[in-house]
Amino acid sequence: MSTDDRPKRKAYAGNAALDIFEVLWRYSYFGHGLTVRQILDHLAQMHRYDEADLPSEKTVRNQLKRLATAQFLGRRIGHLTEEDLIGIECAEPQPGWYMEAFLSAAEMRLLADSLTLSRISVDAMDDLVGKLRELSGSAGDGINYLDHVATYTHINSEFLSTIDQLNQAIEDGHGVTFQYRDYGPDGTLIPHKSRTGTGSTYTADPYQMVYKNGRYYLICHLHGEDHLRIFVVNRITNVSAKGLHGSVPLEKPAPQGFDAVNFMRHRPYPVADEPIRIRMLVRGASMLNNVFEWFDDPQITPGTGNGQYEVTIDSPERAVFWWALQYSWDGRVTILEPDSLKHKLYEAGTRMAAAYAPQSDQRRQQH
Repeated sequence: MSTDDRPKRKAYAGNAALDIFEVLWRYSYFGHGLTVRQILDHLAQMHRYDEADLPSEKTVRNQLKRLATAQFLGRRIGHLTEEDLIGIECAEPQPGWYMEAFLSAAEMRLLADSLTLSRISVDAMDDLVGKLRELSGSAGDGINYLDHVATYTHINSEFLSTIDQLNQAIEDGHGVTFQYRDYGPDGTLIPHKSRTGTGSTYTADPYQMVYKNGRYYLICHLHGEDHLRIFVVNRITNVSAKGLHGSVPLEKPAPQGFDAVNFMRHRPYPVADEPIRIRMLVRGASMLNNVFEWFDDPQITPGTGNGQYEVTIDSPERAVFWWALQYSWDGRVTILEPDSLKHKLYEAGTRMAAAYAPQSDQRRQQH
């Protein structure tokens, strides 16, 4: 070794722990360890060092022993023996040094799949997927399929900025103003046309954002109203926390301990109406799948007929109205109470019967 190489080796030894940590992060997991030689090979590939510039095997071993005495982001570093591998199921079992995964393959899949349902640009999705891969190390290889996933055609370019600003307002405890949009015939976002004629600009106290049924929603209190409102976040634009005299003040802060997730669990569809007690009869054991997938904590009682179940839930009436329409076409759902919901379904059924009646029946009714 030349005298020019010695300072490089000595300088490298001081930084070896970080580089070894990166190798374990990227290329090892529980069940698949790395030998000292493999760690050196990865270092050479990652940093394009010549053999003379790499730390010695002794340095790597010493650093590994030091790393094994600490934890990084809750990830333990250890060494697997042949005996340790007995009973471990993984793609490439191998003894050696490893780092515990920060995210499991299942957790990675869950987080990554949620990105595919978000209305963000392909560049934003690629950037977020890349960050997930970096964070997850070797587990990041399990989401390569996202390289071939297309994003939505019609998106709101402010989506991520909107989330950032709403989240900041929630954390800081102040209100916001924003504009709400509707999709026009060509898929572009146009000013929202409110049924009350109040326009598309709102001042609100943001309570929380929640992901539900493939969409991101803002639960908030609109200034001047008594009840809560729910807005689709990807249709919100021009968020601002600045009023005439500084931050927008809160008119009605969120109740102490407000649980946004529990709030949405009682709502199969995102409506802010208060839940009421609703009883229904469902037919067929398979309908119980739909009941438990849509409602939180339903109460089930076997009915009098074979394969019938009486179901009691607490949910907004409008939400159950929409839900019941999905499953009433073949007689699998019958609402028992309240009468107000039964009447709404009757009126809807009457309108549909008139709209979809065969033409011969329509002509007969006209005469």
